[in-house]
Amino acid sequence: MKILTKSLYFFLAIAATLGACKKDDVKTQSSTTGASAKVNANLYGFDGGSSGKFVSTKAAITQASAGGISTFAVTAIRDGGNESINIVVLKKITATGKISFAGDITNGGITIMKDYTKVSDRTLSYTTDQNSSTGAKGGGEINITKLDGNTVEGTFYAIAYNSAGKESFIEQGTFSGTIVQ
Repeated sequence: MKILTKSLYFFLAIAATLGACKKDDVKTQSSTTGASAKVNANLYGFDGGSSGKFVSTKAAITQASAGGISTFAVTAIRDGGNESINIVVLKKITATGKISFAGDITNGGITIMKDYTKVSDRTLSYTTDQNSSTGAKGGGEINITKLDGNTVEGTFYAIAYNSAGKESFIEQGTFSGTIVQ
């Protein structure tokens, strides 16, 4: 039950972040608040294959607290596609440093989706905390390299699994932008 509850919080955080990052809303948000973010990865892939580079200018970086839970989130949709990357840290970011995701949701996690429009299809959703049918566990890391007021930069990588035990990965990921609070 404890794992189910933690997973529910994680997926609710992702769903809320995805809801805040619809394609039409990002342009409006950027033009009205000055907030913007970019997310890139030199290499990513699904199910044993490589998809090349991930580039997103449809990204958002948020930090929020509700009900005693603080989250920092980076959400990106690949330019020209439906793939997405969602990083959720279960604490407020106040300094530079590394946060590891080691196959559970203690610190949060990273989700890589083949199609962000099909959130309920767990075979298209690869997470670092996935309890797959094969028992495979993912992991990853986010490194906040610069934090100056609401401006943030960092790096990340992940190995994630879907509900069927298939693997996805991200290598040499970077993000930069303005935190929306």
